[in-house]
Amino acid sequence: MRLQLWDTAGQERFRSLTSNFFGRADGFVLTYDISNRPSFDHVIGWMRDIKTRAPPDCDIVLCGNKSDLDNDRVVTFEEGKQLAEEYGVEFFETSALTGQNVEKMFYGLSTTIKRKRIDEFEGSGASASGVSTTDQPNSGDASQTVNLGAGQGSENTTKTGCC
Repeated sequence: MRLQLWDTAGQERFRSLTSNFFGRADGFVLTYDISNRPSFDHVIGWMRDIKTRAPPDCDIVLCGNKSDLDNDRVVTFEEGKQLAEEYGVEFFETSALTGQNVEKMFYGLSTTIKRKRIDEFEGSGASASGVSTTDQPNSGDASQTVNLGAGQGSENTTKTGCC
């Protein structure tokens, strides 16, 4: 799994750019600053954009950041949790400064996305045990076989080409 992160810092000038990426996204981390009420208030608009432009099955995490600034807090934990519940999304409070809950938040989101992908694969009628898929790049001169099964180290994990 590859995570591609786009940090727009909630700036309005990036709103038109971000909507181009919404259609291809599997997940979002919608972050506000717990010491900045307007950043929390803007979550509603960003959530509306995600709900209207992103795939309906994308996963969203609401993240209250800067939990290390508890003395400057203007958005309570309960307010963040309540908003997350209203939208039916996961909620975390994190601190980018100390790293508190950052890994937990990303791990939770990526695990949810991965499980969804596995369920989709298994639901398509394919068996996840040792089934391989071949991806043919546009150049036509290289191929990559990816083993989606539980058996690690299977002979179906051969790679050729540049990567």
